Amino acid sequence: MEFVLAMLLASVVQVRVTTVDGVTNDVELLRVTNFGLEIEASGNTQNIAFDNLLSVTRIAPSSITPPVMRAELLNGSRIAINGVTSDGDAAILNLRDQEPLTVPIKQVRWVRLRSSSPAADPQWLGMIDKVRAADVLVVRRAGDALDEVEGFVKSITAKTVTVDLDGEDLPAPIEKLEGILFASSSAESPQGKILIEDTSGSRWQAVAITSGKDDSFVIELGGGMSHELPLSLLRKIETTGSVQYLGTESPAESSFVSTSKIGLSDELASRWFGVESDSSRDLIMRADSFVEYRLDEQFSAVVGSVQFDPSVTAGGNCAMKILLDGKVVWDQTFDVKDPKPRGYELPIGSARRVRFEVTTAGDGDLGDSLRFRQPRLVK
Repeated sequence: MEFVLAMLLASVVQVRVTTVDGVTNDVELLRVTNFGLEIEASGNTQNIAFDNLLSVTRIAPSSITPPVMRAELLNGSRIAINGVTSDGDAAILNLRDQEPLTVPIKQVRWVRLRSSSPAADPQWLGMIDKVRAADVLVVRRAGDALDEVEGFVKSITAKTVTVDLDGEDLPAPIEKLEGILFASSSAESPQGKILIEDTSGSRWQAVAITSGKDDSFVIELGGGMSHELPLSLLRKIETTGSVQYLGTESPAESSFVSTSKIGLSDELASRWFGVESDSSRDLIMRADSFVEYRLDEQFSAVVGSVQFDPSVTAGGNCAMKILLDGKVVWDQTFDVKDPKPRGYELPIGSARRVRFEVTTAGDGDLGDSLRFRQPRLVK
């Protein structure tokens, strides 16, 4: 993994660092160099190379008030803003708690000018991924219905958006608009290798991070764009290009079949008791079930650990297997009396499918519920 990361910190920052082997430690972050993190743990100074890094998260970060206005760049960055202006060639995004960001208007995918709402959100989300040959003003009508008006955006001020409609300039009041969708040639968002979250509510997709002035660092966004972020507003850095969390991906196939007579159809039982993914990127699986994921060739190994789910207090043995392209590569039997997790790091090779199976061990399915800790693919 090649990163250009150079960030000098003038003060100690308390962070939680997670490495690719799944180990998490709370440490003092002294600085970030071109090669990795310099940290202090138990009074000792240590270095963590970027190749071994999954994430750096500030401990006890301040809460985020959801932004009213947001903008998305073509690189996938979603930015919290207080407003936007444009002369037709460049857009000035007035960021929350930060200096304004000026970007080419062709690098902006959309700007949403109103806060989320249960009625409007499904409509808006259905609009933003379309490939468009023209700019679109999205108008919110009575009853939260959204309408689209196509044209060419010529300028944006604090109060109006001027759009060319069939050769005639029409000023549209900002207060009447849900947002603006800009012409785009692709619905795909090229993602950077590094995800940076700030305490203002923005999520930046970066190709690199470089040093800034004083207590700040520069987020390199690609396409000649960059933004200097004060270190005091840093919430999280995650090397998204080095890992893919399976718990956040849609499985290619999954199934659950209860061995107990609980009076439910297989379909309903699978919906209620099948594989679950929680906010920590863990998977929870019960006997008898399986889940299968497609593998991207850019990754070299599947990594994680397994243990009985902490909610299990009684039971017996439970068996699990990991298969690559149908071949068993990891086979373990777990005893509820031994709560220690078991880890795995399995080379993928040329395999294109990974499958996790949980079955009873011949003693019934009481308590047969396993937690897969952050199963993931790494480079």
